[in-house]
Amino acid sequence: MHVAIDGKRFYLNASGLGRYSRTLVPALLDEARAGSLTLTLFKPPGKVKFEAQPHPRLQVETAHYRLPGSVGNALWRFRKLPRLIDSEPYSLFHGPSHILPHKTRCPMVVTMFDLIFLRYPAYFPLWDRNYYRYMFKKSSQRADHIISISEATKADLINYLGAREEKISVVYPACDDGLAPVAEERLEDVRRHYDLPDEYVLYVGTIEPRKNILRTAQAIDRLLAEGRIDEQVMFLIVGSKGWFYDEILKGIEKLSFRKNIRLVGPVFGEDLAGIYQLATVMAFASEFEGFGYPVLESMQMGTAVLTSRISSLPEAGGNAAHYVDPLEVDDIAEGLEKLINDSAYRQALVQKGTEHAETFSSQAMASRTLEIYKTIAR
Repeated sequence: MHVAIDGKRFYLNASGLGRYSRTLVPALLDEARAGSLTLTLFKPPGKVKFEAQPHPRLQVETAHYRLPGSVGNALWRFRKLPRLIDSEPYSLFHGPSHILPHKTRCPMVVTMFDLIFLRYPAYFPLWDRNYYRYMFKKSSQRADHIISISEATKADLINYLGAREEKISVVYPACDDGLAPVAEERLEDVRRHYDLPDEYVLYVGTIEPRKNILRTAQAIDRLLAEGRIDEQVMFLIVGSKGWFYDEILKGIEKLSFRKNIRLVGPVFGEDLAGIYQLATVMAFASEFEGFGYPVLESMQMGTAVLTSRISSLPEAGGNAAHYVDPLEVDDIAEGLEKLINDSAYRQALVQKGTEHAETFSSQAMASRTLEIYKTIAR
């Protein structure tokens, strides 16, 4: 098979969309028998955040935009890309982040992460959610097969977009192979570099309303104000600013223990692994997720997890997380109090989490994806 893959997210996105592609591509090449699979990855022009590791069966084609920015990308993706695909005898085309180009002569598969813009339209600008609604619907119709990253997203595809159940397969994303536990001496370097406290609750992800950061901060503020946790415990927020982040930051500024809350900014690679490892608890009480990468990443790094008992998060956390109602500050506070103060309970979750994370391997993801490719490839 010769598979063409849209590489926009691979090269540009640090979020789950990018991690999915950067895990999938090398895993596919490793999992396929020698000579049985070639990949062509379409790369955006100009400076990129990430690069693909060279491989004898990986070809990279750099796009050439007539116009700069997102307009240039859209014109290239929907006008030029279909012609490029049809000009070569590709076995299939894979759009790994929701969107497919106009219909091509070869079969197409699309990966769908979530339909959050339909569940929480108020969190998205009007133009964006209308564009997403149109393009996600069209892509689900054009696709010969849809990969959903969770059962929760599969249900939304059927209920919101009318996608046919028989052409949807759930393939869970893998833990990031590049995110590995850090040696003790390197951990101390990370602690010094970021001036990390001895005890801290960690959040990793984009700073936007549905991630529920403000309620988590309010829960920690309540615990500190009532003396239910040590006054030295900090709340560290690691990630980039997203939609409507201003209200979150304004809410944090009003808290009594604002000094115990720190915005670290985005962190990647070994430094991020170290920050995960050194955390007392990772709190990811999101209101909705297509999957929830930070849950698995924390477990992979040996850190206990508090997360929400709704949407796809129980799929990510299994029996290895402490679950709370994300809309109840009291419930979040009680969960954090138990995790911070009860070391035996925390360690039991760490043990379960390490075992649970091992079941989400890149090999399993690649193997299942290859099976799907084979069923639709020409």
